[in-house]
Amino acid sequence: MQVYDVIIVGAGPAGLTAAANTSHRGLKSLVLEKQSTPGGLPALIYPDKIIRDHPGFPVGILGRELSRMLFIQAKNAGAEIKCDNEVLKIEKADGVIEVKTAQDVYQTKRVILCTGIYNVPRKPEALKSYTGPNVHYRVQVPQKFKGKNVVVAGGGDHAFDTAIQLGDIAKSTTILVKEKYAKAKENSVKIAESSGIKILYNTSLVKIFKDKSGLLEGVQIVNHETNETKTIKADEIFVAIGFEPVKRFLENNGFKLREDGSVAVDKNLQTNITGVFAAGDVTGEIRLIATACAEGIVAAIHAFEEIKKPYWLP
Repeated sequence: MQVYDVIIVGAGPAGLTAAANTSHRGLKSLVLEKQSTPGGLPALIYPDKIIRDHPGFPVGILGRELSRMLFIQAKNAGAEIKCDNEVLKIEKADGVIEVKTAQDVYQTKRVILCTGIYNVPRKPEALKSYTGPNVHYRVQVPQKFKGKNVVVAGGGDHAFDTAIQLGDIAKSTTILVKEKYAKAKENSVKIAESSGIKILYNTSLVKIFKDKSGLLEGVQIVNHETNETKTIKADEIFVAIGFEPVKRFLENNGFKLREDGSVAVDKNLQTNITGVFAAGDVTGEIRLIATACAEGIVAAIHAFEEIKKPYWLP
């Protein structure tokens, strides 16, 4: 069995950036990704979102395009990338680290954990029992929503970016922001306002209404300041209220976790398991693509230092 220098778990921005940097430094690197395609959240959740805050793209870049470029960069650097390979177990064995997937067992000197926080989208209570086709978590085919009444639940960047993307296509677009203020960037809020998108603050979705065929036709909302409820038309709902941390994988592998379910790391991004580093959203720090990429580089360099022990380092 060949032994890799580094195995990176997860092919999102952090993982692909880490792989490019370990490979550029001459480390034999393998990336294992549980999804069928690489790219992480930008490719899976918001492929058509224009990412405006990533360095180097003054007019922004689509999520799927940024993921594609990161993938090409890692491949060109020499990283091996295997999709449909969900990592189940990470454990020490005979001086190396074994990484077990459903298909195989790999051996490595170091691991960089870039799984994300193992997110699954949160659902409002009113939607937990609804299994119809009119609830979405990302925009896949914008033109499908032409002439529709769209409601977006959420106050962050994903919610506002979704609403802006559909603003010129849908018949009406309404954003329900639970808090008094939006968490989205100020520029995104201004774009939404100037585009005629209706923004309701202090407002949550509490009930849905279905037609005779069981499809969505409206929602009941409540204003938390006045306790006033009212019903608005809704053909489609987009949910953008964050993600639930799924901690089982991290707990099963003995990682020390913080209160929010993220993995605890030291200043070098090493976890409590010697030889296993972590980078990106799984560390629970600022969750931006640029930050994930930066942490991928930091983890890659420290893994390199431990493996090669170059003469110029003390």
